[in-house]
Amino acid sequence: MKRKRKAKKLLNVILLLIFVLVILIFVEVKFWELLEKKEIKMISLEDRCSIMFENVLHAIKDSSGCENYCRAECITREMDFYKSEFEKIENSCNNCNCYCK
Repeated sequence: MKRKRKAKKLLNVILLLIFVLVILIFVEVKFWELLEKKEIKMISLEDRCSIMFENVLHAIKDSSGCENYCRAECITREMDFYKSEFEKIENSCNNCNCYCK
């Protein structure tokens, strides 16, 4: 009888330790952050264009450049890149909108 009681107590202690270990792992991994829905934030980036020799020079020339700037901006704000929108405007600065979550 005493062996069964000791084995049962030992099993309960082991299960309790495993439960505590799982809780600590969830806290360390921040499991709840993976479950929450992240809000998407829109950020508008300036093209910083200039006129030289009657030509407009753009810092953001096309959609791939816009996406690269957006990825960098999202990382700077400690957010994840979602998507980017690029609008080319003739004889003026282009528009680049970033979406981060």
